[in-house]
Amino acid sequence: MATMKKLFLAGCLLTMTAMPSWAQTGTKMEAEDATYKNCEMKTDSKYSGGKALSLTKANAKITFSYTCSEGGKYTVLAMGEGIGGEKEVAITVNGSAATFKVNALTEVEVGTFKLPVGKCTIEITPSWTWFNIDYIRIEKSTSTIAFDIAATPVDGAAVESAKSLYKFLYENFGKKSISGMMTGNMTSAPDKVKEHADIQEFYKRSGKYPALIGFDFMETTGKNASQDYAKQYSNKSVTLAKDTYKQGGIPAFTWHWRDPSRATVEFYSEKSTVKIADALNTDGSWNTSSQLYKYIIQDIDAIADIFLDMQNEGMACIFRPLHEASGGWFWWGRNKNAEHFKKLYKLVFDRMVNVKGVHNVIWVWNADKNDQDWDPGQNYYDVVSADIYNKAEDYSSNYVMFDKLKALTGGKKIVALSENGPIPDIDAMFEDEAVWSWWMPWYQTWGGNFLDQTTNKELTKIMSDTRTIGLSDMPGWDHYTGIKQTHTTRQPDSDFYNLKGQRLKKKPSSGLFISGGLVFFAK
Repeated sequence: MATMKKLFLAGCLLTMTAMPSWAQTGTKMEAEDATYKNCEMKTDSKYSGGKALSLTKANAKITFSYTCSEGGKYTVLAMGEGIGGEKEVAITVNGSAATFKVNALTEVEVGTFKLPVGKCTIEITPSWTWFNIDYIRIEKSTSTIAFDIAATPVDGAAVESAKSLYKFLYENFGKKSISGMMTGNMTSAPDKVKEHADIQEFYKRSGKYPALIGFDFMETTGKNASQDYAKQYSNKSVTLAKDTYKQGGIPAFTWHWRDPSRATVEFYSEKSTVKIADALNTDGSWNTSSQLYKYIIQDIDAIADIFLDMQNEGMACIFRPLHEASGGWFWWGRNKNAEHFKKLYKLVFDRMVNVKGVHNVIWVWNADKNDQDWDPGQNYYDVVSADIYNKAEDYSSNYVMFDKLKALTGGKKIVALSENGPIPDIDAMFEDEAVWSWWMPWYQTWGGNFLDQTTNKELTKIMSDTRTIGLSDMPGWDHYTGIKQTHTTRQPDSDFYNLKGQRLKKKPSSGLFISGGLVFFAK
């Protein structure tokens, strides 16, 4: 499968003189020597060169400008510190955006970027204000990670429907990208997924239906789960998920898990006090006699029972539990405690798979770029995903984040874009070797209006491209056996890969190979 790449950033204005060929072996550029705007100069011997720039205003910017003599992929690193704790920094490299976090003064890796020959510009701006930047450093990337993804799901007892769904994801990864759309309001939703307001809006704008439909278990558990509205929302979501699968599509579930303590109806950390630690013993094991643990199990079982109902009907689904944990804004990521998150993720998996017998799920770990400490273990998920919300009409491939997730999992997992605002451009994804398994704009209903962030022209272009999988392109689950390889008259691009994503020196004279995101057979 073809290798791939990208992320996202923002700006503080620094400009430096053109950087000649010495940048190719590693170049350090001091912030104080750059061009900057609305930044304050800090003097301290702890900084390289004795100075740094402080960004405490929302309109602060630093811009570095240099000349690259050899095009290719380069790693950008930054030395900085948060003022009063961890802060997030926005950065753009020739327009490609990303973010990185700073706390104590240390050098952090921002990401790997494609740099052309000639002038390049790096801008740093606040994502959150109140941080200092000492310098940035650029060095030639030496990463050689190739994809080596298992051909079967992590659940060794997976039923045939789950095996087929995973096979479809596996065989299309790097070759095509699956279109998706999240659903929101269910108050007037009919029983047919094509008639749901969010899916209808997608169709009106593009002329095609998405292949993957997102649903949420957020009303299935919690203090108010027995109320009529909650039951209606949950029942509608399940009904539409079943219709999605019947239509040949892919149902994908998220779980905004409402406060399991029943003290509130919230899932945000700031609006609740529930902590995973309250269900643990002092040695870190689960306190199975605690009320919180019992409620947690009750909630997990409620979700498991829905999956079992679908399993009995021959269905398979994608499931992304405990999403965006490292951000800390949901209770399952409170205090950014990675160890507690991993214990809970494993409990969800083990309870569903090994106790309840749920074997029709493809598991997703929703990660951020620097979440190596949050990995629950590669035996617990099939797909690693990111949530990225670029500015409206920013159709970047987000290759920096793609590469980060690839590196984070050692190239062992399928990589997906589980939430997004504007949809990555299909040409950009292939050019940047960052072909997300699927993408899924958040809902249009409930005032979300996330489809508005992609113009109708761009959406139509993406959905009309043969490298995008829409609902009408799905094979039908009743008879899906895999991708049939056929001869093609299309000429491959100049780059060639084997099926593990390893770049080949020349076009193969025989066998299967990948070029331009398509599979070719030479003989």
